[in-house]
Amino acid sequence: MQLREGFMMVLSTRLPLIVQCLLSLFVTTSLSAPIIITRETFKTCRRGAFNGVPADCCPPKFIQGPIVDFSPKYNPSKPLRVRKALQCLTGKELTIYTEKLQRGYALMRALPDDDPRSFKRQNEIHCAYGTGPFIQNASANLTLDIHLNWFFLPWHRMFIYFHEKILQTLLKDPNFTLHFWNFDSSVTLSTSERPGCFKAGHFFPPMYLDPSKSTFEPNRTYRAFEPSRPVDLSFDATQWNPLGGVPPVFPNYTLEEQVWRNGATMYKSVVSSSNASSFIGKPFRAGDVQIVDPTIAAGNSEKWPHISVHMWIGGLMYLAQTSPRDPIFYHLHANVERIWDLWHKLGDGRADPSDPDWLDAEFLIWDEKKVMRRVKVRNVLDIKTLGDTFENVNDASWICFQNSTSTTPSNCSSTKTSMYQSRLRDSCLFRGTE
Repeated sequence: MQLREGFMMVLSTRLPLIVQCLLSLFVTTSLSAPIIITRETFKTCRRGAFNGVPADCCPPKFIQGPIVDFSPKYNPSKPLRVRKALQCLTGKELTIYTEKLQRGYALMRALPDDDPRSFKRQNEIHCAYGTGPFIQNASANLTLDIHLNWFFLPWHRMFIYFHEKILQTLLKDPNFTLHFWNFDSSVTLSTSERPGCFKAGHFFPPMYLDPSKSTFEPNRTYRAFEPSRPVDLSFDATQWNPLGGVPPVFPNYTLEEQVWRNGATMYKSVVSSSNASSFIGKPFRAGDVQIVDPTIAAGNSEKWPHISVHMWIGGLMYLAQTSPRDPIFYHLHANVERIWDLWHKLGDGRADPSDPDWLDAEFLIWDEKKVMRRVKVRNVLDIKTLGDTFENVNDASWICFQNSTSTTPSNCSSTKTSMYQSRLRDSCLFRGTE
C-alpha cells in the first residue's frame, strides 16, 4: 500500500501499516466505545513521530488541580463575535487588529514555558494529540490521534476556541476575535446584494510578513513571501521529503490556471462531499487501530485544502509537532472551521455524525485560566454556542464551479448552471448563508 508523504503520521511505536489496514477493515473489537482522554492518558504519554521525525512533546504527566467539565455559556442576548476575512480588513480596523494580534502573540511568547497558555505549550498540546504520544487507556499498543479521522474538525475547533480565549485574557479584551484567512476565495465581486467580504483572499496575509513582529515565521517557503502569488489549494506534497533537505518543486501556474485549480479543489472537497464520512472523516473509536494513510480515513475537509495549505506554506507548518509555532496556523484553522459551518448549510442531507461514539468522545485541554477542561465533541458542534459567527464571503466562486476547459470558475449566472447549483447560488450568493 502506497503511503503519501504529505501530512502522514509514521510512528515507530505503531504496527506496520498493512496490519493496521487489515485490523481496521476486518476486525470488530469488543472495546468499541468513545475515545476518552483521562489523567492516565497524560501519565502514560510517550514519544511520538511525524513523517519519520521524532516528537518529544508530552505535556506534564501529572495534571494539577481538578478537571472541570466544559459547557458553552451562550447568552442569546449578547451579540456574537464576528470572525472576519483578513483580506477585507482596512484602515483603522486593520491597524487595530494587527496591533492586537501581534501584541497578543508577544505576550503569549513571553509566558513561562510551564504555563499551559504559553506559545510553547500550545504547540505541545497539539503535538501530543496529533503525533501519537497518547495511548488508549485500555491498551499499551494502541495509539490515538486527532488527525486522519472524524476528530479532526471538532478537536481543532476546541483548540482554536481556547487559544482565542487565551489571547482575549492576555489582551484583556473579551471581544477580541481570531479572524480567518479566506484562502479559498479566488474571485473578487465588484458588487454584492448582501453585506460581507467579496474580495479574493488567496494571497498570504501581509500582516504575517513583518520580520520585526511576533506573527512572523522565517522558515516558510519562498512562495509565502510573494505578495501576488495565490496559494495552491491542490499543492501535491508527496514529492517533498523534509529530511532530505530538498525543497519542493512548485508548479508555475498562471494566475488564471491557479484560480481554476483552486475552484476545482474546493468544489471537490466540499460540494462533492455529500455525507459525513466523506467530509468529516472515518470513525475512530476506543479499541480501533489508528490508520496513518490519509487516503483511507481522513475526510476531504482535512485533505483538501487543509493539508495542501500546510504543505504550501512549509517550514514549521509542514509537521504536526511544530505547525502551531507558526501563528498563521490559527487563522488557517479558523477558515477550516468556517468551511465546516458552510458545509452544513449546503443542505441535501449534509449533517454531522449522530453516533454517540463521536458525540461523547472526551478530550482534555487547558483553558485561559490554566484550568484543565473536559470537552466532549457535542459541546463544540455549533459555533454560535461558542459565541462566534463568520462574515459572509464569496463562497459561490467555488460552490458554483463549472468543471470545464475554462480557466476560470463560473460566476453562477451561466445558462449551463445546473438546477442544484442555481439553488446554491440563490441561497449562498444572494440571500446569504446566515
